[in-house]
Amino acid sequence: MTAILKPIGTALLGAVLLLGCNDTAPFGSMSLVDPSVQTGPAPLLSATLASGRITVSGPDGYCIDRTTLRRAASGGFAAIASCNILTGGQHGPQVEPGLVTVTVSRANGVAPSPSDLAGALGTELLNSRELSALSVGQMASGGASAFDGSDPRHWRGAFVLGDHLIGVTLYAPRNSPLTGAQGAAFLNTVSSRIRARSEAGT
Repeated sequence: MTAILKPIGTALLGAVLLLGCNDTAPFGSMSLVDPSVQTGPAPLLSATLASGRITVSGPDGYCIDRTTLRRAASGGFAAIASCNILTGGQHGPQVEPGLVTVTVSRANGVAPSPSDLAGALGTELLNSRELSALSVGQMASGGASAFDGSDPRHWRGAFVLGDHLIGVTLYAPRNSPLTGAQGAAFLNTVSSRIRARSEAGT
């Protein structure tokens, strides 16, 4: 493993482990490629977490899967995917398949770096980027179990907004452009929207 876990305090280590946990458990072996296999409630354009302090939404063509929402007073969880796929082809344009998970918890210090996240996952950090809304890292492994056909490589990042720590992860099909630089930009867009629309940022 080339990524080295930096010396960090107990609180930050806890945050790393939280953001590095298996955040795809609610999905089982769902398909994000074939919209015909998706059924259930209509997706949402946005959702609030942490008692309304954090607002989550995806780029155009991507929606919140309401079945994944987990809300708590100080945090929560939501997943973002293609509106077209989530509705079985009934709504939204066809966009690049991908799955973004958003985890919100109480902040206690600075956000973990991409190398911190890679170290907590026990994987290699292939690439890291400093973007306008967060620092993001491309993980070498850990994405294969996200959904049917997902690539082991995936992107992770975290940032602090007000008194909340927000972790974002992007999973994509094998060899999708979202596993490369396009994925880093995608997560930056999601994070920018969270920053702009959340009360915690004011």
